[in-house]
Amino acid sequence: MQNKPLLTLLSILMSAFSLYGQQTITGTLMHDGIQRNYRLYIPSGYSAGTAVPLVFNLHGYTSNAFQQQFYSAMDVEAEQHNFLVCYPNGVGEAWNVDWNFGSTADDVGFISALIDELAASYTVNLSRVYSCGMSNGGFMSYRLACELNDRIAAIASVTGSMTPGYVCEPGQPVPVLEIHGTADAVVPYNGLAGLSTNIDQVISFWVDNNNCVPDPDTTEIENTNLLDLCTAIRVDYNDCDDSRVLLIKVEGGGHTWPGTSIIVGVTNQDFNASEEIWEFFSQFELGGVINDLPLVEANQRLAIFPNPASEVLHLQAGSEGSTFHIFDSVGREIMRGKMNGPSHTIQLADWQAGIYYLTVVSGEQRFSRLFVKK
Repeated sequence: MQNKPLLTLLSILMSAFSLYGQQTITGTLMHDGIQRNYRLYIPSGYSAGTAVPLVFNLHGYTSNAFQQQFYSAMDVEAEQHNFLVCYPNGVGEAWNVDWNFGSTADDVGFISALIDELAASYTVNLSRVYSCGMSNGGFMSYRLACELNDRIAAIASVTGSMTPGYVCEPGQPVPVLEIHGTADAVVPYNGLAGLSTNIDQVISFWVDNNNCVPDPDTTEIENTNLLDLCTAIRVDYNDCDDSRVLLIKVEGGGHTWPGTSIIVGVTNQDFNASEEIWEFFSQFELGGVINDLPLVEANQRLAIFPNPASEVLHLQAGSEGSTFHIFDSVGREIMRGKMNGPSHTIQLADWQAGIYYLTVVSGEQRFSRLFVKK
């Protein structure tokens, strides 16, 4: 399920479209007698013949692929890290996750067929296919972890859960990331009879399934934005069989995508969900951890606030000597500079309203964000 931030979303779509539209294609696929459709973001660095990862990003209940693309802003991560993002549409704006309402379509089969469809047209690294989603899309990602883990290497859920009574038998470890607010009124953290399982129980299931040592590393995410009315902690289960389990618990957070520029309800701005999801996915391929990559430290983040901003934008990232670049919605660099320390302030009062793209380079690390000037 998902709250629909349509009025706020539609007010910025036209300006955002110029940033993304030229690299997004739409397609259709006939599956199980139903014509299905999807959106695919192709990063500018994609080159036929060089295999790249593929991420499915699934919308929430009553939402659609178009809204999910702009709400999550995952194209920014795809552009930076050179992976494909596919935004499929569910039948009747829903995914079949074994609820007694919504869709009854064969969505597991559809996603499997869509992998084949995209791999036939693009050079996809089939060992690095992932699924994430918002709300109902998060539920669906869990179903893929249960039933399609021979093709899906890792999953992430934002404000989603697992359906009570649904029998999940993965048969092997599956890396899982859950991002959830404790004040989510749509998919409550503590669960809802007939709809969703308690999030701690979901995490416990995957900790057991992945044979993780039940002694996680818990880290507070720095509360860089005091105006978002919530904080967050990371609970990392790192000692698992060829996998990991991560919970990012947003204390006081609502049914929202952290880090989004579209603020509806209590939306955490201390971290960016799309960035966290790709950071998590990038560690895994089918069969386990990629070359036993080290975990990225929790303090290696870029925080910007307030967002949307009107007079000033505050940056917190990196260290002294970090550089920043800002681009407008058509990709023109309009500002660059060097940070004198881990914090920096940019004056925005004379800027035109719209969407901007910020990137900060700190040593070998590169961080990116979208922000809105009101």
